[in-house]
Amino acid sequence: MDPEKVNYHYCDDLPTRPMPAGTLVLVTGANGYVAKRLVPELLYRGYRVRCMLRNRVLTPLLEHPNLEYVYADALDKDSLREALRGVHTAYYLIHSLRLEKKKFAQAEKVAAQNFKEAAEECDIRKIVYLGGLGEECKNISWHLKSRMEVGAILSSARLTVVHLRAAIIIGTGSASYEMLKSMILHMRWIPFLPEFNSLCQPIAIRDVIKYLVGVLETQDIVTGQYPIGGRDTMSYRNMVLRFAGLYHRKIRFFDVSWVPLPVNLLCRIFSFYLHLFISVPVNITCLLLESLRTDVIVTDDTIRGIVPFEPLDFETAVRWAFEKERSSRVFSHWSDVPPEDMADLMPLAQYESAHFLFDEHERKIPAGVEQTFQMVCRIGGPYGWLHGNLLWKIRGFSDRLLGGVGLNRGRRDPLDLRVGDSVDFWRVEKLEPCKELLLRAELISPGYSWLQFLLEPVEPGHTRLILRAHFIPKPFWGHLYWYALSRFHTYIFQGMLNHFEREARLTNSFGRTPIEAAKPASSAPLPKKETSV
Repeated sequence: MDPEKVNYHYCDDLPTRPMPAGTLVLVTGANGYVAKRLVPELLYRGYRVRCMLRNRVLTPLLEHPNLEYVYADALDKDSLREALRGVHTAYYLIHSLRLEKKKFAQAEKVAAQNFKEAAEECDIRKIVYLGGLGEECKNISWHLKSRMEVGAILSSARLTVVHLRAAIIIGTGSASYEMLKSMILHMRWIPFLPEFNSLCQPIAIRDVIKYLVGVLETQDIVTGQYPIGGRDTMSYRNMVLRFAGLYHRKIRFFDVSWVPLPVNLLCRIFSFYLHLFISVPVNITCLLLESLRTDVIVTDDTIRGIVPFEPLDFETAVRWAFEKERSSRVFSHWSDVPPEDMADLMPLAQYESAHFLFDEHERKIPAGVEQTFQMVCRIGGPYGWLHGNLLWKIRGFSDRLLGGVGLNRGRRDPLDLRVGDSVDFWRVEKLEPCKELLLRAELISPGYSWLQFLLEPVEPGHTRLILRAHFIPKPFWGHLYWYALSRFHTYIFQGMLNHFEREARLTNSFGRTPIEAAKPASSAPLPKKETSV
């Protein structure tokens, strides 16, 4: 994919000037939300960009003559040297949020120390680190404290280290934005503690990218911490109410300070409760909630003089994010990164077929392969799973109870699919237009699962559609799980094929395209506002 097709042009009005064409820049955490917004901007401004990925499971999406990929793990110092060789500036966008609390802080420190030492050895000029905003105090969350420790480790390097510190990032696909949206769309009453009414200064993702690029292009910037924030400062309570107002939702808060439990434990309980309704993983939800106890506002606006531009206000940032959702222009999403225990799972093709259990069904669909493929690629998200949706919801809910991703994760885009996209509790592992769609399950189960759709043209206007489930069971429990659900699988898969056949006949009879026939209604539309998106 050409990066320019997904470039939002955040930096077109940036006052700084690009460095000499061909300057090599390293972007770590290249599969992450911020990195995927940053890379197209850097390429457009003439930089050579090296993206650092931790594993080879997902095929990189972007292709460009000035774009290259390197595989390295910040916990392995030796692998970092190759990634940093010849680099002028490195963006440190690595985090370990999906790890458990006990492992998180230690992994963050080791990764930062390794990166600092490797950067010094490779004699790079500058490190740009995006950390969390917040002041040191007794209520500071362990997450913010760890982010500060990472900044301190990197800043001790014998080179320029620019530590940008941001609070809540507002943009379609960011964890904070998706958590707010899920919460106000699924809840009318929200528990509240006085400790949660701290002040925050949310910032639009476009402004974050502007600062990231701006400090790269500022030659005389010195090592230090540079808080960044949007135009508005507000309490968390007010932020939630304003967000809900933009979505035309009425919500109420109820005080739970009377509950005789420590605040940290209440945060944990509320995180598990929210876990049943929202898409963001419980550990990320918990650390976001714990961060609400600390004021996260800009107390030093030095960066405004270094990279001068006017940041967006909160409401405009939310409206523009919604416009991108509505117009299907969402390229990066927090769910692009698989769960930690699934990150290193091998692709289906690398397993021995003797280890598999199969369930295969097929149907002759009265439509061409292109039309059939469009129908197949709409499964999940707002369209549901076509047949037995109650069973899908029960399975998704049980997965959430066990701490899994469930069905709430949805899709990045209701129509478009790409390799690496999440589709509820599946992830796209392989996508060959008009030939194959392969989904890998990321739910909690006693084995590994894949769902495969194969398309073969059989005669003009007809397609043979094969639906095949693959399962690698773990001893005993895996086999028990598979055979206990085999009847449900047959019922669901046969029903899905029946749905594709009916939809194809309906389209042929009434002349509606598959997309028009199933286009979902927009949820809680915002009022029109004449702004450039």
